[in-house]
Amino acid sequence: MNERMTYAQWTALTADEQNSIPDEKLPEIPQEQLTNKLTKAICKRVNGEIGWELTQTFSETESNTKWFPAYSLRKVMSQEIWYKLDPTFGTYSMNLTGAEPSLEEQPIGVYGMKWMNFMQEQHPDLVDVMQFHGNYLTVARSVDRSAQEYREILDSQYEQANPRPTESYEEIRKWETTRAFYTDSTVMRERVLIPITTP
Repeated sequence: MNERMTYAQWTALTADEQNSIPDEKLPEIPQEQLTNKLTKAICKRVNGEIGWELTQTFSETESNTKWFPAYSLRKVMSQEIWYKLDPTFGTYSMNLTGAEPSLEEQPIGVYGMKWMNFMQEQHPDLVDVMQFHGNYLTVARSVDRSAQEYREILDSQYEQANPRPTESYEEIRKWETTRAFYTDSTVMRERVLIPITTP
C-alpha cells in the first residue's frame, strides 16, 4: 500500500503537481500540527477537485467535519481573486500574485498608516484588489510621501501668510498649534482620506 505524502512534501509542490498526485498518496496532517480546534485534516479529491476534509472538535460530544476546496475564487469589483486554504488553521488567505517589501523591511509613515486604516474601514474591496496585485503597501508609501511633501508646502504657505510671533512663549505655542491643526487637517482631507489605488 502506498504511503501518503507528508504535508511538508505537499506544500513544496506547485498546484499543477498537486493535482497530479493519486488519491491514495494525498497527505493527512498530523494532529499536533493543527490549530484552531482542528483535530483532523485529510486531503481529498471531490468531483475531480483537490481540497481538505477538516474536522473541528469543540467538546467530547460536539464536532464538525466539512470538505473545503484548496482554492476558492471570489469576485471583487470585477476582479477575480483566488484564496488559498490553510488546512492547519482552517481559513482562507489571499493567494497573492506578487510580493512587495513588508512593514518590517520598509516602515510606513504616519500618513500612510492613516490611509491604510481608512481604506480597510471604508473600502475593504479595494484593499483586497491591491493586495492581490501586490501594490497595497506600495500605494500606502506613495500616499505617505505625497502627504508629507504637501504638509511641508502648507507649513511654508501658512508661515508666509501668518508670520511666526516672537513676543512670548504663549503666543508662539498658540501659533504652532494652530498651524499644525490647519496643515494636518488639510493634508488628511486632500491627500490621505481618499480611495487611491495606484502609486
